[in-house]
Amino acid sequence: MSKIFIFKSPQKLEPYLKGFADTETSNHKFIYFGELDTNVGMLLEEHGISEVKRSRHDETYRLKFLQEYIDLIGTIGKEQNSRTWWASDIASKNRFMSNLPFLLHQFLTVIETIENEDYDHLIIINPSWVILDSLKKVFKKSNAQFVCFGSCFPKWKEICFGWCRRILSILSNTLRVSVRKSYFQNKLKHITKEALSHDKPSYVVKTFIYDHSISEDGIYRDSFFGSLPEFLRGEKQVLIYANILGNNKLCIEKIRKCVSCVILPVEMFLSYTDISRALILSLFCKIRIRKEVLFLGHDVSGIIKNELLRTYNGIPFYQLLHYWSTKNLIHAVSVETFLLTYENNPWEKMCMMAVREYSPKTRIIGYQHTVVPQASANMFISRKEQDIIPMPDKILTVGKAPEEIMERYGSYENGKIEPSCGLRFEYLFETSKSKRKKSGNILIVLEGIFEVYKMVNYVLRELQGNTKYKVVIRTHPVLPLNRMAHKLDHRIDDIPNFNISSNSSLKKDIEWADIVIYWGTTVALEALSIGKPVIHYEMDSVLSYDPLFECGHLKWVVSEKDPLIPTIDEIYSLSDVQFEAEQDAAKAYLNRYFFPINEEGLNKFLTSLTGGN
Repeated sequence: MSKIFIFKSPQKLEPYLKGFADTETSNHKFIYFGELDTNVGMLLEEHGISEVKRSRHDETYRLKFLQEYIDLIGTIGKEQNSRTWWASDIASKNRFMSNLPFLLHQFLTVIETIENEDYDHLIIINPSWVILDSLKKVFKKSNAQFVCFGSCFPKWKEICFGWCRRILSILSNTLRVSVRKSYFQNKLKHITKEALSHDKPSYVVKTFIYDHSISEDGIYRDSFFGSLPEFLRGEKQVLIYANILGNNKLCIEKIRKCVSCVILPVEMFLSYTDISRALILSLFCKIRIRKEVLFLGHDVSGIIKNELLRTYNGIPFYQLLHYWSTKNLIHAVSVETFLLTYENNPWEKMCMMAVREYSPKTRIIGYQHTVVPQASANMFISRKEQDIIPMPDKILTVGKAPEEIMERYGSYENGKIEPSCGLRFEYLFETSKSKRKKSGNILIVLEGIFEVYKMVNYVLRELQGNTKYKVVIRTHPVLPLNRMAHKLDHRIDDIPNFNISSNSSLKKDIEWADIVIYWGTTVALEALSIGKPVIHYEMDSVLSYDPLFECGHLKWVVSEKDPLIPTIDEIYSLSDVQFEAEQDAAKAYLNRYFFPINEEGLNKFLTSLTGGN
């Protein structure tokens, strides 16, 4: 009978390895979750224990996983269907807010190994404790003997410390929101009085304010909707309803001096009672999974329950506040149209629930404002939740390709989605094709996600010391390289052919490069739009984070186990005729992805009020 050994920590492994090696059989294999420590890897190799080879997931597997995941959340949503459920991170399916796809992938990796691998002993190292209860049920059904090394202390330690951090975080956020409410209401009372004094119905634009959103001369430029608010002002009474994500004092002073539109922060419409309600719900409300929940035929209710336990139900305090703030806004202003970004985020659903409940005649428009990679499961709704999930009356996309992606993977009513224009991507329509270069200049563009250090390490391993190539790393503003320096295999300053970009202009960096390497950033689209070949670094994720996952032109894909130089050589070896054909095909794809900003596209934000659903 096969045996399965689970080690919750690599540190528990060494005392037991000799015993495994001394058994009569030597067909021992291991699965390691996370990055395999060099010393642990050498120890396992020394004892003749081989790693289970995990192959890349093909498109059929990915589609099956995605559909099952969407329907899994839809099934739970149909059972729950409450404000607290729709406010949760798990319900959002946002890849940066919910850890569930990663956990389900871990779970399936073990199951597939049990079903397909030949072994006597299987050693599972460093799995998340969240999946263990569900795994043990599978082991019992397969009649495999299993032993789990490690106490429950780490689990409860994580829960207890996490609970303490959450309480402190919610209390500090409660205080912060209360102070901001008082400060904003005091500083903007004259604007509030003027904005709420008219009887004309308003077109409300729910958005976010940054330091750069308002110029020194008082002109507002929306980071998500571009020139749309200015266009709407010619037709409607426009109110900008916003979260301030920049410096509070600076943004408030700029809002006071803004001459192009009326801007009111979300906190302006909150009462202390509302803040108290959000505090109580965040701390004490529980989402309970009472039924068996299946994922690819396996009961994963234990994973859902443990993940809710680990994240303390994952109900974001600040996002809950949007329900009461929007409710109070509707009571203060006659809202004809409510426009907001559409990403299925908790705050969006809180706003829409309030509008539906307190102003059912108000039309809600959601704008899909950015790219839709396959991993954006938040953009795809399940047929099981189609009739209950808070949704806009109309969803406008940046172009035709995102509409097709959303309809392919999601279950939307006919006519719900319609392409409009790429409001945030004006610069793409102003770019011209760059001249091809073969100078060895390679640009790595990072995003503000910590895991991108893996891509940096990959390129370091492949190109360090090779003076044929000059490599520049362009970091994201929210994640400078020193924040991930401890995870890098080498100091960048010590490698002559590697540098960190000091350019303030992204455009200059892209123009300097022959080739751009990326993981999931939209910078790849900007590079492609001017004819730069791009290389997508694919991490070991079950769903693709590539914003160009459907585009196969002027784009190459590498993973950790692929050599990089042959791919670069392949790009350089294309004839000029082949290269230009690839450029034209890539540009044609982008022209379908982002429609130009014109009167026809802008008018859809008005005409969609009387059409559609």
